[in-house]
Amino acid sequence: MMITKKSNVHIENYIAAVRSGEVVVSKDIVALIELVEKKLMQENVWIDENAIEEAIESIEKYFPFKLFIWQKFVITCMFGLFYDDNSLVFNEFLLYMGRGAGKNAFLAALAFHMCGKQGIRGYNIDIVATSEKQAKTSFNDLHDVLEDHWKTFKKHFKKTLQVIRHIKTKSEVSFYTNNAKTKDGFRPGVVVFDEIHAYETEDNIKVFTSGLGKVPRARRIYLTTDGNVRDGFLDQMKEEAEQVLLGEISNSRLFPFICRLDDPEEVNDKRMWEKANPSLMHLPDLMLEMELEYDRMQNRPSAKIEFMTKRMNQPSQLSADGVADWDKIVATNRPLPDLKGAECIGGIDYADTRDFVGVGLLFKKDGKRYWKHHTFINHRSLKLFNYAVDIELAKEQGLVTIIYEETNKPEIIAAWFAEQSKYYRIKKIASDLMRINHLREVFQSYGFSLDIARSGTVTHTKLQPTIEEMFAYENIIWGNDLMMRWYTRNTYVQPDGKGNITYEKIEPKMRKTDGFFALLHALQFELEIAETSTITPENVAKAFKTYSY
Repeated sequence: MMITKKSNVHIENYIAAVRSGEVVVSKDIVALIELVEKKLMQENVWIDENAIEEAIESIEKYFPFKLFIWQKFVITCMFGLFYDDNSLVFNEFLLYMGRGAGKNAFLAALAFHMCGKQGIRGYNIDIVATSEKQAKTSFNDLHDVLEDHWKTFKKHFKKTLQVIRHIKTKSEVSFYTNNAKTKDGFRPGVVVFDEIHAYETEDNIKVFTSGLGKVPRARRIYLTTDGNVRDGFLDQMKEEAEQVLLGEISNSRLFPFICRLDDPEEVNDKRMWEKANPSLMHLPDLMLEMELEYDRMQNRPSAKIEFMTKRMNQPSQLSADGVADWDKIVATNRPLPDLKGAECIGGIDYADTRDFVGVGLLFKKDGKRYWKHHTFINHRSLKLFNYAVDIELAKEQGLVTIIYEETNKPEIIAAWFAEQSKYYRIKKIASDLMRINHLREVFQSYGFSLDIARSGTVTHTKLQPTIEEMFAYENIIWGNDLMMRWYTRNTYVQPDGKGNITYEKIEPKMRKTDGFFALLHALQFELEIAETSTITPENVAKAFKTYSY
């Protein structure tokens, strides 16, 4: 019989270890503990003690390790917490921790329990990764455990090097590379994505999870360290996780187990390393290896990037050739103020009539620059390339318009500026020279004149101090604009032997820079717009003082 309780020994043990300082955790784990406590205070939540103990006991009986305290905490929240309607309190798990924490062995243990002991018929476990070697890691770990105890398990399992099948429940454990075409229409009970830091978009994840819900208690599990892809799926997951932990998404069933340093400087205190790797204090060989890597990174910048990203889950933000550090690009994500009636300069980057067009308006207010951007994309371009940015999400957020014409007609671009002119005073619009004659006549018919924005070494070298300072001091704001973040990240600084620079595109076809170059064009004329100030009592006082006699 199921026993309902509002506390559990494994949850309480982990909470006590965290709050006593026995284990050192990130502030995200502290917030997760508070989230779990709030869930347990809900009247409609109950704990299945039998399911928890069965999972822990069966894993420790057959697997060549004893579960750590954090693993028992995760297992309890994964298999033991339910609402009154028997649905899972948590059905989506982000297990984000540094390399070497034992994520894959832990996944093998979870798969073992879900396949058979959980008792749900047809509860298939699909393990997905970007490479076959990675996808097979946890599968092979489980296969080895079954092989070691085959006299016991041969009555319960069938196994090959591709599929493990539980005879009674008909549940299968399989592995897949990141090929969405092979998975559409399947019936998983749980989909596990291994090392999601390599996913630039959510496209394939959506396809792999499209079959969830056909069997009870469907789950998603994401296991990962950090990586070098910025603003991809992992960064989106981390952002969502932070919102959940802050209570900004109240009905979420995401369990964000986020292990990382709270500050990059903590890397110099080896006791803090446990924040990124919750297993570290139990793994002396791993600690020794990490100490060697730490010593090595003192004189090798590339080793430091790897150590901080993969071991500490603090991805290096520095790029010698990038426009700005990643954290400074992220800092642009602040709300735009009310700019109605303010002066601005328009910018256009329109290089190809069948590709992307970046447009925007540049404002100055209270010592900061604000950029209101929009992108037009010809539908032909989307058929030719699969860009590493979520175009569908950008459309939903009003950042992108798809043009279903043979070319990007100037009338469509001019109409956008005409609409904006209802709210803002557009002093002038700057366009790159390449297509300005194609645009000029149409824009004049709308009452706009176009000014030529220069490119090249002289212009970009003059703009560089402005660009560097506005990012360094976080004085450029464009709101939650994933397209502008992508454009900026796709741009690098190309120096020459004389100390001059040009802004260039990292890769000519797959990485677009249109929105960033539209901003560059507008910045050339920013001195022609007046800076506005927010009306405050202090400003009013200054105004009266200025005009008093």
